[in-house]
Amino acid sequence: MIDTSKNMLYHIANLNTENQRISYQMASGKILDKGSEDSILHSNMINLEDNLRVTQGLMLQITKTKAMNEVSDASLKEIKLALGTGENTIQTDLLKGLNAGMDRSDKLALATNLRGIRDNMFDRMNARVDGEYVFSGSDTTVKTLKKDDDYANNGKITFEGDGFLRKVAVQPASYRDRGVTAYDSIFYTSSQANAGESFTFQEGERVIDENGFEWKLNTAGTQLQKYDYNGNVYHPLNTDPLLGDVTALNIDSNTAEVEAWDGITPATQPANPQAVRATYTINNIGSSPTGKVFEAKHNYFDDLNITINALEGRATNLDGTIGAVIDDEAVRKTVSAGLEQTSEQFDATNIGHGELGGRNNVFNISYDKLVAQETHYNILIQKTGASDTAKLAMESKALELTYQSLYTTISKMNKLSLLNYIN
Repeated sequence: MIDTSKNMLYHIANLNTENQRISYQMASGKILDKGSEDSILHSNMINLEDNLRVTQGLMLQITKTKAMNEVSDASLKEIKLALGTGENTIQTDLLKGLNAGMDRSDKLALATNLRGIRDNMFDRMNARVDGEYVFSGSDTTVKTLKKDDDYANNGKITFEGDGFLRKVAVQPASYRDRGVTAYDSIFYTSSQANAGESFTFQEGERVIDENGFEWKLNTAGTQLQKYDYNGNVYHPLNTDPLLGDVTALNIDSNTAEVEAWDGITPATQPANPQAVRATYTINNIGSSPTGKVFEAKHNYFDDLNITINALEGRATNLDGTIGAVIDDEAVRKTVSAGLEQTSEQFDATNIGHGELGGRNNVFNISYDKLVAQETHYNILIQKTGASDTAKLAMESKALELTYQSLYTTISKMNKLSLLNYIN
């Protein structure tokens, strides 16, 4: 018998390797099992798959952003309704409060209703998604609004966040601002100054520049100082407003605080018994950088507290607590001022809602682009790394015939013997 074992086993091993390749490609649909099979193709596949993962990661971020934007949108709609002139709204109640036919008991009922609306607005401003507060600014872990420990007496609500918006990637190295802050939602601009102009603001108002940085009064009340992202004052302080992008501005003049009317006889009662906060003026905010803007942001909740107290027949002290009893004329003037402030806040919230809508649309468009990118990358990966099923079918059939031929040859060779040739 002829020994064919080594030669035939070698060919069978090659056929088995080829069969494994064809079986893998047909089962997985991929052309490559190991990168060493084609290093260039393997590199292209890695690049395409990386791009696909980045695209899917961006889509996940934008999906979460869209959810937050939808909550922000719904919250601002509710706040606008609360501020507006429809049924059970602040402006409507204040218009009722100005009606000469309203007696003190009716106004007390209005005050109770406004307290309820105020609490609803507070809850809306503290809306959050997946543990993130949507109106807090750069640090979404910080609760947007906080009630003072003595809230029951002073009605004080403060904004705990900042004026910096979170940025979300819409493409690699391309970012867009997300949402709006409380400054755009429940604060209105009481005064504004552009480069080179004078600027006036009241104590208690938040001063914000064109980049979202906050400026605060120093302890002496003689300077307005710039604070950084972390809430720390900039150093060293530059006190000359003509030097450009300064970190401190000198106060040129300020008026003293006027204490609340302490309740004398109605005949000598002042026309406006409410406490008047100190007013500060900066004659020139500087001319650099180009586009420099200062805005004094007024907390509408402070106004609402004063209005509610007035409907209950009381003045409001500087610290927000309830002051002396006031007469009907003083109530009317305070409620009238509150109505004007509410209208101003409605306009400010409406503008903020419009800005939110514009930013939301950017993310909607970006998401649609990413969906298209994901589809294209999947197609490219399929075309680049997918096996050719028709070719594999032919190769499989050819391999089957080769197997049959080889085993037939082995069978015939094993039958060969010298005994067959001996007579």
